[in-house]
Amino acid sequence: MRPAHPNKGESVEAKVMRIAILLAAITLAGCTTVDDFRKMSAQDRATRVCDRDPTVRSLRASRQSYLAGIQSAQEALGRGYRIHRQCQMVDVPTGKQSICEKRGEQTICKEASTTRKEERCKETPVAIQADNERRNVAEWSTAVAGLDTRIRGSYDLCYDRVFHMTPEQAFKLY
Repeated sequence: MRPAHPNKGESVEAKVMRIAILLAAITLAGCTTVDDFRKMSAQDRATRVCDRDPTVRSLRASRQSYLAGIQSAQEALGRGYRIHRQCQMVDVPTGKQSICEKRGEQTICKEASTTRKEERCKETPVAIQADNERRNVAEWSTAVAGLDTRIRGSYDLCYDRVFHMTPEQAFKLY
C-alpha cells in the first residue's frame, strides 16, 4: 500500500510560504526580455529555460513534498508523537467605539464593540505508529531517489534541446 502524499494536512504557514515563493518566482520571471536572452550564452539560456520547464518544476515540487514528509515523520519519531493543529478564526474584542448620529437638534450616541479577526489554534498530541512512520520514511526516500533520476533526465533533455536554439526560440519557451 502506498503511503499518503506527505503534503496532506499541510499547515497554513507552509501553504502561505509556498504561495509566496511561487509569486516571487512569477514576478522575477516577468522581468526577462528577448534582448536579455540575446545577451546570454547558450548555456545560460538553456539553464534559464530548463529551470522553469513545467515537467522539471513539477518533479522538483513533488521531491520537496516528499522531503517535507520525511522531515515531519522524523520529527514525529524523535518526539514519539505527532502534533495535530486545529485552527479557527475568532473575533477578538479590541475595545469600544462611539457612534454618534445627529437627529435634528439632538445627538444620539451609541457604543459599539470593535473586534478583529485572529487565528486561534489548539495543538493536540497524537500517538504515532513508529513502524508506519519508519516505513513511510523509507518509501518516501526511495521516491526521492527516483525523482532525482527523473529530474536529471528531464532537465538534461530540456537542456540538450534548448542549448541549440536561437535566443528568440529559447525565449518563447521561457
